[in-house]
Amino acid sequence: MSCSPPAQRPPRFRVYYDGMDSAHPEARGELDPLFSPSEKRDPTLRFRSALRAEDLIGRSPPMAELLRQLALLAPLDVSVLLTGPSGTGKTHVARVIHASSPRAAGNFVELSCANLPDNLVESELFGAAPGAHSTAIKAVEGKVSAARGGTLLFDEIAELSLPAQAKLLQLLQSREYYPLGANRPRAADVRVIAATNCDLKARVARREFREDLFYRLHVVPIRVPSLAERRDDIPDLAQHFCIKACVRHRLPPLHLSQWTLLTAQAASWPGNIRELANAVEAAVIRAAGEDAREVEVRHLFPDREDREEAAAPLNYREALRRFQTQLVRGTLEDSNWNVAEAARRLALTRAHIYNLMQSLDISRP
Repeated sequence: MSCSPPAQRPPRFRVYYDGMDSAHPEARGELDPLFSPSEKRDPTLRFRSALRAEDLIGRSPPMAELLRQLALLAPLDVSVLLTGPSGTGKTHVARVIHASSPRAAGNFVELSCANLPDNLVESELFGAAPGAHSTAIKAVEGKVSAARGGTLLFDEIAELSLPAQAKLLQLLQSREYYPLGANRPRAADVRVIAATNCDLKARVARREFREDLFYRLHVVPIRVPSLAERRDDIPDLAQHFCIKACVRHRLPPLHLSQWTLLTAQAASWPGNIRELANAVEAAVIRAAGEDAREVEVRHLFPDREDREEAAAPLNYREALRRFQTQLVRGTLEDSNWNVAEAARRLALTRAHIYNLMQSLDISRP
């Protein structure tokens, strides 16, 4: 009688990620049938493989959901509406959509609607034939022509005037346009992406934005999350901006200290990624001016009242209490002191939030 050899335990192995050779704690034993250990660590990896999104930093669940939507929509030639608070990086997301689409070889053209006078809308959008107006000595190329075969981003679309909205609607419906002074239409071979930090539905209700244009743009809406919704990404973002600032200003390599990263993660950033990037750049310059080895809290938050305390050594209990205070207070401020919303963002119960507010002596100003 023959017996089959006993099953052998799979060997341990090493996972390589982020350019570092590191033994992942979950990379032992059998592989998960659905996710690799690296995907468990970074849920965005599976979507990044379908995108050119190297500069979209973050591994949080909201970031994974954003990348999932981008990976789904980038290959499709449909209009996209990007919403979300100011400073969240909507223009950068639009560039990722373009770079990851079949139109990547074409131009990415951005048009800011905030400073677009009504008398220049047609010329700016559609261009002008020679002699069409006093400044058109020769043919003027419009944004639609410049973006032929590529992508045209209408930034701050909510600021577009009603007459200009009518012209944009006609462009989207007919996919044709007339340059000023031209007798024949031209094909509009562009993908349109619109971005806004406003509530377009509310503007439609107030008759400040055309309802038909809203639904034409609202084919695929994508909301870009605020920094308060993806606090787990703040340390990675801050270190990324630190490296960029050192390279940009030709400074010696610096990095943010662990306590600075924790403080940044707990802080309130109403200006979102734009505010964080500017603050880190300024902090790098301050730290380099002191010949510091690391970017400390005093460099990132020079106006904080507790900057001297923050620079002093802390034991575990003091550091934990200070971090909890900053995190809970920052989340409450970002949520306009709505306890239910703060609890949702922190994945805690409302009762837990109230207990933390009491124990940490946090009260609404």
